[in-house]
Amino acid sequence: MTKKMTEKDRTILGQGAPYLIILVVLAGYAIFLYVVKRTSDLQVSDFINNITIFMGWIVALLTAVIYLSKTRKDSQKLKKEEIRRSLEIDAFREINRAVTNLVDAIADVSNAYFSWSSQLKLHLIDLQGFQFNKAELDSKISQQRVNLWKKCASFILAIEANEIVVIQFDHLRKYIQFEVDDINEVFRGFQQYLVCTTMDNLRKERDSSIFERKCMKIRDKLMSIQNYLFDYRIELMNSMLGEIFDSQVPVRKPRDPKYKTLTEVAIKEEVEKEVERRELKLLEQFRGKEPSSPKGPANQ
Repeated sequence: MTKKMTEKDRTILGQGAPYLIILVVLAGYAIFLYVVKRTSDLQVSDFINNITIFMGWIVALLTAVIYLSKTRKDSQKLKKEEIRRSLEIDAFREINRAVTNLVDAIADVSNAYFSWSSQLKLHLIDLQGFQFNKAELDSKISQQRVNLWKKCASFILAIEANEIVVIQFDHLRKYIQFEVDDINEVFRGFQQYLVCTTMDNLRKERDSSIFERKCMKIRDKLMSIQNYLFDYRIELMNSMLGEIFDSQVPVRKPRDPKYKTLTEVAIKEEVEKEVERRELKLLEQFRGKEPSSPKGPANQ
């Protein structure tokens, strides 16, 4: 049973062809001299001298072939490395732009929640001088959710467009995506809270404190996502540009031990389990079933 010759086999055969030709020529020349010696008066010393001279030319030719072959391989390797570096730099630029846009969008949302908390405090101090419109917040939150998701989608698309370059960091991207999905659910819950409460309740100290704590919790969550994006950018930068500049950007070191870096929380094996858990949840929701709760990072 014959097998088709693979590209690797053809490459190996092509690389060995010059050496095979040299051996054939050497053997042919040796046979030629032997025949000449047998059919003529060629002296043994002359026969040895001719063989020696020919061997010298063969060695020189073999050395030249080996040198040219090595030079060609080095040139191909260098060209491949240059292409790889170029693709890495282009990928970093595109992804870094998407990271920056997503960070800016998150900062706008975070500032809004800080502003709303301050506006409510001022409104409680002076009901007439400082207005606080609860209905406007619901509309603004919906707009923010749409804008944040658009920026997150652009971030994901930028990574997927360069996936072959950043495949080793895929679990970090997935973890960030989980965090954005989760904060979107928190926004939804905050909107439901606003629907259920009234301005009269918000003017009470207990309810205003609840509003402030909810805003602070969302801002803290958004700050964590921003930090994870900074961590992701550092990982890419060190991997793609560190060798070029012979330097490494220091990783983030949170002062508060309760805060972690992206590489500390995004454990590859756990992220993959979380992917399966979320996919199963979506599938069960699509089928109209109550989602099961297998053990995973989000359930621990």
